Amino acid sequence: MLNLSFNLSTRLKEKLQTLSKLRQDILIIPLSPKAELIIQWNAKIDRTYSSLSLAGNPITKSEMTKLLTSPQYSDLLKTRIDKNKRDVIGYKIAQDYIDQNWLVANKSVSVKDILILYDIFCNGALRISMSKIQELLDYLQAYEESPIIQAGIVSLGIIKIHPFSEGNGRLARLLSLLFLYKNGFDVRRLVAPENIWIKERKIFEETAKMAQNTASITLWLEYFAESLSSQLKEVLERIKTGAHDSLGLSPDFWELNDRQKQIMSMLEEPGTTITNRKVQSQFKISQITASRDLSRLSSLGLIFTHGKGRSIYYSRI
Repeated sequence: MLNLSFNLSTRLKEKLQTLSKLRQDILIIPLSPKAELIIQWNAKIDRTYSSLSLAGNPITKSEMTKLLTSPQYSDLLKTRIDKNKRDVIGYKIAQDYIDQNWLVANKSVSVKDILILYDIFCNGALRISMSKIQELLDYLQAYEESPIIQAGIVSLGIIKIHPFSEGNGRLARLLSLLFLYKNGFDVRRLVAPENIWIKERKIFEETAKMAQNTASITLWLEYFAESLSSQLKEVLERIKTGAHDSLGLSPDFWELNDRQKQIMSMLEEPGTTITNRKVQSQFKISQITASRDLSRLSSLGLIFTHGKGRSIYYSRI
């Protein structure tokens, strides 16, 4: 029987209140679309670097940045690249999948959802009965809990049941992100407690290990909330000081041409979608040029891609 019991301690309550205030403070700060895009990219690459470093990936942050900002980086998965680079790309794509499918999603998380997410970034084997994963999900979703508590529980729960032959730590961190996003605690898609964990790795590992061997996981939830609080305080400070970009990319990387800006304007109405063919017709351009524009907008994280083959269409994030 999986034991993930906890109590809502005074310290945990205080951390949840602090996080609620930090979330509000970050959400009300006015940002230009470009500034928001930059800080979101910084968060996603920082999250990728921190999580994979915890998993033992030796690639540096600057190398990851170069890899993930290269044109059509996902196409590299079709080539023979080394495992560490493959893991970087897969982890970024898994985060994009969460962005697209789980942001304020009014649905429960199923075992199938976990398997789909896992297959995006890892190819290990399932080593336990799926009923064990279902038990964790049932416990998580039986009551209306704070998204921070849910995220903290799933991150430790996956480590405890260790469902796959590899990649369980990465899965745990991605699922904590999923539960935060699902419940609207994405905070402009800037949450990344991993950034704190990599800075204090020994404390993180000792706290997680202790929580796996105790009857109550309250101490782990307190630590999880404290880590998230520390990370969001750093985010708030960077926003206030205007220090949005720590990736060292050329300013041109963030610029859109006039046609790409018009495509974004065409998608402003909620529920609006667009296809490659429509872009061709609207701007009197070739299929290749339309594909290049749409790929650019997609790679920047400004639009979502839906469907496959000739059925592909796009919507604004």
